[in-house]
Amino acid sequence: MPNPDEALACFLSIAQAIAGPTDYEQVLTNFADGLRTLIPHDHLDIVLLHPSGTQICYEAQLQTKWNHTENPYRPTENSPIRDVLRGEVDSILTEDAWVDPRFHFEGADSKPLFEANLHSRIIVPLRVQGAITGSLAISSHQIGVYQSDLVVTAQGAADLVAAYLFALERGKEARDAAVAESDARGREAALRLGALRLTEGMERERQRLGMDLHDQTLADLARIKRRMARLQDGDTAELSELDAALENCLADLRGIVEDMKPGVLQLFGFADAVEAHLQRCVIHYRRRIETTVNDSTGGQVDALSDTIRTAVYRIVQEAINNALKHGNATRLSVEVLQKGDALHVRVDDNGPGIDLSALTSDNGLENIRTRAELISANVAISNASPLGGARIEISLTNA
Repeated sequence: MPNPDEALACFLSIAQAIAGPTDYEQVLTNFADGLRTLIPHDHLDIVLLHPSGTQICYEAQLQTKWNHTENPYRPTENSPIRDVLRGEVDSILTEDAWVDPRFHFEGADSKPLFEANLHSRIIVPLRVQGAITGSLAISSHQIGVYQSDLVVTAQGAADLVAAYLFALERGKEARDAAVAESDARGREAALRLGALRLTEGMERERQRLGMDLHDQTLADLARIKRRMARLQDGDTAELSELDAALENCLADLRGIVEDMKPGVLQLFGFADAVEAHLQRCVIHYRRRIETTVNDSTGGQVDALSDTIRTAVYRIVQEAINNALKHGNATRLSVEVLQKGDALHVRVDDNGPGIDLSALTSDNGLENIRTRAELISANVAISNASPLGGARIEISLTNA
């Protein structure tokens, strides 16, 4: 056994050598080089335990199939040194691991002992605050090299390195968690950007379809209506009904065209586009509907990018349509206001309110939520309207 002064000097040298690096491989190499003056060896490995019942192995000098690069997390149950890792024994000292039954049992991961020619071995636990966090294994190609007095030295070395390795492991876990979170955020941002690009493409396609409908389909229907008028001999009831149905069809189609190609939004801005949509709704539903549009922000919605402004407009359209179609509302209010650094757009109605069970169903409300999510907006759906019905409010921070 080394004398105390020699051991102390060696441990101080080891402490200095491992204090700087943060890479496991470098730390272990420095540790193994320093320890060799006290305990000659051909192979040294550190095993670190994980709460999942697995272990990860880092090796110096020889690399075996135990190494973390081969299989990062191996079951502790199959480890040939599991008795030390479980705390069932204080240490293992063997003259020849090849024939020692403690290393060989059913399912034991002991094949590297033969492949790397490891005979004499010392295994001691790593402890932090009294809990076993792993093990230190020192091995030689020769048989009968180590004596019992070296177990004490090995345990002193293990106690020296255990706390440092524990700190490294916690730091690694924190970094991995941060990277994983960053990657997740990156993937989420990429998905949102992709969805926005898809939305932009769909919006352009909607506008193209709107122009096609306007230039071709509406014109064709109008010509059919004029021909019907010329064919009409007197006030034939059938032709009158057909004429009225065709007129309704034309009105509906014009509404579809306007919805698909919101020209007013592009030409005159958000408030006027909402006003125009409300007026079309009044004509379509043929009942008295009181509407108000109030923008106290001086047109902040129109300062948004075209994609976001269009998405906000579509949300308001959906909210208005839901209120009139499903809520039979007779009063509607759309308000744009600023609260701190957030831009808010509210749609209030005097309908019967929203069935709370509908909030998770696949309907217009879900469409509103999806559109809001695509532009990173928050949406609140409630029955808190001052008009007595439902309120749908979206907000964009730092808009």
